[in-house]
Amino acid sequence: MEKSFTRRDLESGEYKVISKGRWGNAQLYQYTKGQTTWVVKDFSRCPPAIKKTWGRLMAKREFLALKKLKGLDGIPADPFFLDMYAVCYQYQPGTTLKETPAELISDDFFFEFEDLVKRMHRHNMVHLDIRNHRNILVTDKGRPALLDFQSSLNLENTPRALHKLMKDIDLSGVYKNWRKKKPGSLDRARQEHLDALNRIRFLWFLKGYPLSTKASRRA
Repeated sequence: MEKSFTRRDLESGEYKVISKGRWGNAQLYQYTKGQTTWVVKDFSRCPPAIKKTWGRLMAKREFLALKKLKGLDGIPADPFFLDMYAVCYQYQPGTTLKETPAELISDDFFFEFEDLVKRMHRHNMVHLDIRNHRNILVTDKGRPALLDFQSSLNLENTPRALHKLMKDIDLSGVYKNWRKKKPGSLDRARQEHLDALNRIRFLWFLKGYPLSTKASRRA
């Protein structure tokens, strides 16, 4: 696996701390190498017992998800391992859905976002934390992108009987945020689908990983 830079490059250069995280969460850096700006998601500063177990697991999970979805528009591009404790991917300018006023969101945004999520599903991946509007990016071109794949699952490794439920968890996040930000464009069929999904939310046993925080959009 080719690396665009090493930890030595990172530590000897200039980088911006996006989020310091908490005791069990990655620190997030923004680092520019040449003409490209990267996000570094790094668990190396966690307590040893965390970084060598949880940190390594989360870095690996995120990398494998991004690798599987590589080339899909709206997914962080060109992922690589900095080392066993850190994963890197290209920085995408924009603001989180939480930070973006509704009037600055196009009428097509959520149709495009729904399509992005369904394309992800066709690659047998589910995100499982889309209801968190900090994980949805409105790019500087007004397009949707999806961040933070620590909660994601590869459906190839899960029982087939759970696939629809897991995809519905993702779609409920799409429609929840759609209703909140652009309710006028949420049609009746999608609204009814959201209502039906909300009635079975007691089945939402996967709601993101236990140590999730309200950290930066680059998580």
